Amino acid sequence: MFYFINEYILGKNSSVEHAAINRVKLFNHHKAPAKIVTKMYDRLLHQTMGTFGLANEQVLNMFDYFQGTTDVPVKVLHTEDMRLPKEYAVEVGANFSKVFNGDDLVSNVGFIPGTIGRVFYQEFFDNQGNLTATDLWDWRGFKSSTQYFGQNGKLVLERYYNLQGQTVMEQYFVPDTNGNPLASRLILKNYRGQVERFFQDANQLFRFFLAELSHEDQDTTTFISDRPGTSVVPLLELQDDSHKYVTVPIYHAKDINDPVHAPLDGFLTPAFDNLQHFDGFITSTESQAQHLKTRFSKANVTVLPAVTTSPMAQSKLRPILERPKELLYVGRIAPDRQLDQLIRVIALVKQQLQDVQCDFYGYGDPEYIKTLTKLIEELKLTNNVHLLDYHPDLEKRYDDYQVLLNTDLVDGGPMSMPEAMSHGIPVVSYRFNYGPKDFINDGQDGFVVDAGNQLAMRDRVLELMTDTKKLTAFSEAAFKKMHTSQTELKVWHRWQQLLGLK
Repeated sequence: MFYFINEYILGKNSSVEHAAINRVKLFNHHKAPAKIVTKMYDRLLHQTMGTFGLANEQVLNMFDYFQGTTDVPVKVLHTEDMRLPKEYAVEVGANFSKVFNGDDLVSNVGFIPGTIGRVFYQEFFDNQGNLTATDLWDWRGFKSSTQYFGQNGKLVLERYYNLQGQTVMEQYFVPDTNGNPLASRLILKNYRGQVERFFQDANQLFRFFLAELSHEDQDTTTFISDRPGTSVVPLLELQDDSHKYVTVPIYHAKDINDPVHAPLDGFLTPAFDNLQHFDGFITSTESQAQHLKTRFSKANVTVLPAVTTSPMAQSKLRPILERPKELLYVGRIAPDRQLDQLIRVIALVKQQLQDVQCDFYGYGDPEYIKTLTKLIEELKLTNNVHLLDYHPDLEKRYDDYQVLLNTDLVDGGPMSMPEAMSHGIPVVSYRFNYGPKDFINDGQDGFVVDAGNQLAMRDRVLELMTDTKKLTAFSEAAFKKMHTSQTELKVWHRWQQLLGLK
């Protein structure tokens, strides 16, 4: 079995999760048994999986594993299905229902966001109106856990259940220095014939969980760490014959200008300090692989694309001049993406193309988004620049655009570049580590300009937007390159070679 270790799969994901989703589908398509492993307790996980086309057998969550709920039919549960006492009165609201016993509020039944009355939690109150406990319900329609609160209203205990309602885990909490709940002990109950197993917290349980996956696998297990902060340390503690690989999804050094000598990112340091423990390291760009090989001569570093395509004979390019929209940005909405500069580039382009349009797809800190919104208003770009949030179906939207822009300060290889180019979208990007020189053939299927040079980026954008022959040629070149060099079969063969698969 191949396990791709992640923290979570959320409604809004980064390139780390998207790469894992693409990979598990690639492996399964070629009949290789593979699952995404997630650590975080998430009652909406299986709803989210459906959004990204993932089946139950493609994702394994730690809590699902120990609760015995990895594959449960979905049941829609409403307040009237909860068998509340007949004497109780229910006052239905938009987001939750209030449950009364006479004049006393005894509980609130909350609904799953975006649904009509689908049960998500039930809060219980004492006769003084204090919250005493909360039952938490899974998207699939069963009670998954209960939280208990002390007299100060702080969380003190969580119980997790199997489908029969039996307690399979308990997690206790104590106040930290700020008075907030801090996990102090986790007990796994009646697991494999042992009444109680004690762990400090969910992190320690996760290490045990990975060991269990390895031990129960009849063949040799292969773990691929997608999030170093989640899985490097647990894999270091796993002393067995399993194969272990670490993806490097981020810029690996603390100094953006010195990838070869600067101190390593803290999450990656334990892995590179213990090269002999890992079978290899995986990057999505050749330039990062070369820097890592220079720095760690004994490390086995392999380049494996995160994006795969269909071959040219099975692909169709939507003509670039038929597309209704022009410019786009895809990625996190964050200061290190220097999106204020990108917005200023659009303002410069607008001086010659009054109706220029640029859509931003991504999620980020609301306060930073407010600063960008304010800048858009100040530059009178309200009708030109649109912050469109995160969209899980972005793959279906690329065909509507003509040019992708990128002003990153640094990156571990933005997925949006090869994704866009696979749809025939040329890229105009700042020069940074890593991505632009790996994905873009400067002057053929996109442009790379010096970091911070907004005038140069403006000129390159205008060059494409005002020269239809060049825009068409760049689009066709980007499309051909991606559908020739990164086809699903070619990428799969590279995985086979790395992992020794037949």
